[in-house]
Amino acid sequence: MTTVLWLLGPSGVGKSTVGWHVYRSLDRASYVDTDQLGLCFPAPADDPGNHVVKSSALGALWPEYKGSPLVVSGFLNTVGEARLYTDRLSGADITLCRLRVNRAELRDRFLGRGWLVEQVDQALADADALERADFADFTVDTDGRAPADIAAGIRARWTA
Repeated sequence: MTTVLWLLGPSGVGKSTVGWHVYRSLDRASYVDTDQLGLCFPAPADDPGNHVVKSSALGALWPEYKGSPLVVSGFLNTVGEARLYTDRLSGADITLCRLRVNRAELRDRFLGRGWLVEQVDQALADADALERADFADFTVDTDGRAPADIAAGIRARWTA
């Protein structure tokens, strides 16, 4: 069975960076950032996150990933959004890991990127919504921690 680790959290929390570190710590693993799968604009009005496009692309690629650990980073706000993807990963043992950071640090990280700064309030709202929903298998606090340390902590909890 193929193991899948899905890193989720609001924009700016470090999903891609930490996902890359986890991937690099594994033998014969694959890595997918769902943002890269959904670079199709404009997004449809009924799917502003392009989850249908991204989940379809991931499902199409899935046969190529079977047999080795897969690390995925991508925003999921609801259980329903998660199912759009997980339903396409037949036979996978999927673990959802939510990355969390305090609001001040999230704001600083988001603004520090220097692009899409007008979306910082949405990132903070997404973080609040994820905190309320809390549907992940486990949550990792990233406050003041280096990505490699966060990745090592995740690897200690997730078996590839």
